[in-house]
Amino acid sequence: MKAIILIISAFLTTACVQLKAPERIISDTYRTGKEIYHDIYSSDGEKRFVHEIVVPKGSEVAVEKERCVDELVSKAREDYAIDSYEVKKVVHTEGTTDTIYCEVKVSLL
Repeated sequence: MKAIILIISAFLTTACVQLKAPERIISDTYRTGKEIYHDIYSSDGEKRFVHEIVVPKGSEVAVEKERCVDELVSKAREDYAIDSYEVKKVVHTEGTTDTIYCEVKVSLL
């Protein structure tokens, strides 16, 4: 009798459990892997940096793209002496949350 009660309670409790993965786990994992790759594989005197921001509701995309690049360059300048930089990519993705991804290549002093 105890075995039947245990089996029934096991079925009832497993039916109530629901696991949810974070919303953007695949894209975040891909982006992080790409950042690590660019940090490891950079030529002498050059590095690549990437940054991603969430677009606030009602904001203009063009302004937010500039903000993404500005934040990225300022963060890079905190750690490195930068001679110049080149914007390689600025991408706007729409979904449940609008995001902007930017990538710059910098020349180091």
